[in-house]
Amino acid sequence: MEMKFPTHPMCIASCIVRVSFGISLLCVGLVHYMTFTAFRGMVSEDLGALSMFGTLWAYILPALMIVGGVLFVIGMFMDIAAWTAGLALASIPAGMLLKSVLSGVPLAMQDANNAFIWLIVFLVVVKSSSCCCSGKDSCCSSK
Repeated sequence: MEMKFPTHPMCIASCIVRVSFGISLLCVGLVHYMTFTAFRGMVSEDLGALSMFGTLWAYILPALMIVGGVLFVIGMFMDIAAWTAGLALASIPAGMLLKSVLSGVPLAMQDANNAFIWLIVFLVVVKSSSCCCSGKDSCCSSK
């Protein structure tokens, strides 16, 4: 299989953003496992009766980030990359805001908004990669 680099400027930019996003997601997942005790505590606290689900999710979330990140970097299995990274990233603001509902802690809007920025970048990466990862530089050209 011959590796072909993109030649259209939009596809080059898309590739660079996709790889950078994938590496970033991979690093965040690895750091969560490297500091797992603190991460698990943060995820499961303030969930009340659902804290055991938070603990379980603390094991799953970094794995989803790592798998999605690696797949974005290598540009393969983009559907699996989108599912794993998207599920991981979407769960973060939802979980933060759920904690406020379940325990009455103040809304963590700044943290939730930061997570939404990751989701927006995720959307841009998936959208731009859908044509540029197919090897068809022409689909990225302006119409």
